[in-house]
Amino acid sequence: MPEAPMGIASSTSGHGDGGNGKDKVRGAQPDDSEAGSKDTSHSQTLWILIFQGYPRDIQSARVTELCIVFDDNENSNLTIRIQGHHPNFRVDEIWNQGPPRTRPHFFRRLAVATVETTSKLDMQLRDAILGTHVNNTEPDWTCQSWVGDVLTTLQDARLITVEEGDNALNGMVNYIAQAPWQ
Repeated sequence: MPEAPMGIASSTSGHGDGGNGKDKVRGAQPDDSEAGSKDTSHSQTLWILIFQGYPRDIQSARVTELCIVFDDNENSNLTIRIQGHHPNFRVDEIWNQGPPRTRPHFFRRLAVATVETTSKLDMQLRDAILGTHVNNTEPDWTCQSWVGDVLTTLQDARLITVEEGDNALNGMVNYIAQAPWQ
């Protein structure tokens, strides 16, 4: 199977360090001066990033994250991921990381959808992702579960179509299934 196109950003080495469940923001969020004219059309492309498990690449160890690329500019992006371990998962976001292919354990990226916006810094897509429930009650809930929950949230908010969400989820599951079961 040919490799998916590469180019967005992310972290890779598992679910992080635990923590207190509060959101973290790293990197510099672009200011309004970078947003450009409100009369021009803008877009945001949502990607699922998949990383091989480490130290052993098995299905349950594969790491999934989301990345929004602004106006097809690979250097203008936002990576959103789940950090921590049960029962202390939290959402973490990192602005303007380099291409994922440069990050350790990068495996694939999958396009979910491109959303047209009126402003470069329209945060509706980001806010819907951050508003998705983080499930700290079920011990088998993971970053993979979170991505599925986010896709459902985006479908319900009509930010992506049911078909786009279902195709992205199926693609993610297929890439995760390429790793050994145990």
